[in-house]
Amino acid sequence: MPPPPGYHPTSHVALNLSQASRDAFKDGSDDLDDIEKIYIISDLHTDNAENLEWLKLRCASKLTKQTPGDDDCLIIAGDISHELSKLKETLSIITENLHCHVFFIWGNHEAWIGGQEMNSLGIQTSLEKIDKVKNLCYELGIHTDFALAGKNNENPVVLLPIESWYDATLSLEGCEDLCQKFNSWPWVDFLRCVWPKEEDLGQSRSSEGKRRFTLSGHDVENTGRIPLGLTEWFANKNEKSITDVQDIYHEWLAMMTSRQSERIISRPPGLITMSHFLPNEKTLPDWKDPNCETFKRNEWLDHPVPDVSAKFAKVAGSSLIDEQIRSIVPLEVSSSQVQHLHVFGHSHRPKDFVYKGIRYVHNPLGKPAEREMNMVSDEVDFQLVWDCCRKSSFGIADIADGTLSYSGGLGEIPGDRVIRFWEEKGGGKELLARNMKHRRQRQRIAVKRLLRDLK
Repeated sequence: MPPPPGYHPTSHVALNLSQASRDAFKDGSDDLDDIEKIYIISDLHTDNAENLEWLKLRCASKLTKQTPGDDDCLIIAGDISHELSKLKETLSIITENLHCHVFFIWGNHEAWIGGQEMNSLGIQTSLEKIDKVKNLCYELGIHTDFALAGKNNENPVVLLPIESWYDATLSLEGCEDLCQKFNSWPWVDFLRCVWPKEEDLGQSRSSEGKRRFTLSGHDVENTGRIPLGLTEWFANKNEKSITDVQDIYHEWLAMMTSRQSERIISRPPGLITMSHFLPNEKTLPDWKDPNCETFKRNEWLDHPVPDVSAKFAKVAGSSLIDEQIRSIVPLEVSSSQVQHLHVFGHSHRPKDFVYKGIRYVHNPLGKPAEREMNMVSDEVDFQLVWDCCRKSSFGIADIADGTLSYSGGLGEIPGDRVIRFWEEKGGGKELLARNMKHRRQRQRIAVKRLLRDLK
């Protein structure tokens, strides 16, 4: 694996890390040409001892069909740990036990600074911290840049990380009254992230000297302490790798036209994009119908904490992510020919559905308490989403109601349609309400015991 541009082996690293050049994977140096299966997971949060133990046991056991092997790849969609030492330990557990390729896109926890470890390294900004994370990944052989996987197999696929943040563009319409205290909301990112000023981010330009992605036209209000301009900065930064990925599709089209290649693939490679943050409103935990363009507050905020949902929507992601991933496949290559999956994290609420031709998948480990309350499955596992070698046919499914769609001989692996896990598979909203009430009661009892012991 060639070092990423900007890589520096010492404690000081440059701030302008960009995507690897297209030639980096053309010569097969990344050893991805024979990749067979692609698995996904996110939000491992191995700062939590129970989560770390889950990962150790899961990687030591290779008895299930959901276990990545030597010729497979695991995508981790952010939020492993804010500590570099824990991030290194976690990634090492995976690679040393499973021996698979790993792709990682950083999340908001990886952008946190502060604390003894980071202070000792002299990390003062979140951009410096992200560079440290990416350099650590390089040293461990973890992929953070785009690549073409499975080129020697039946169903090759492009894997493309999309860096971003959040900008309140996914705010729930008609719910501003629930966000009155947003400016004082104790969201940890506001305390542990340090970003450049908006005017400094505004100086960012793409490699062609222009800013392609802006938030102009978006009616964004009540942004509180959200760093404005950051999502545009990352979107423009992503453009270099997107241009290189577009070249892959142009090259496929040229081969199809000239028929000069000995091995012609009759359809373009698949595309798996990945971000930690949510790409559109439909991926929000409370958006109940992907085919509905309007948020139905009275019907969908039918749980005990609607104010938390409304506030989280502001820090969930950015509409620019969706705009960007939908710009990748060139017009000359019909988007209907390209199977496109987008893998994301952050919300800790499983999702799996199709919206306007793209399948959106969120497979989080989440926190132990969330698994306990059936917000996340207590049987969560690595999820298989792509098989570069698959030749079997699942047939074509009706997608009028937003269910998944598959056609014979393609690489995408079906999954159960999931919109609101706690309602569909976790026992329902009544059970969730009871679990939340009982948990609050247990927390109050624990606090009383702690105060008693301190006295």
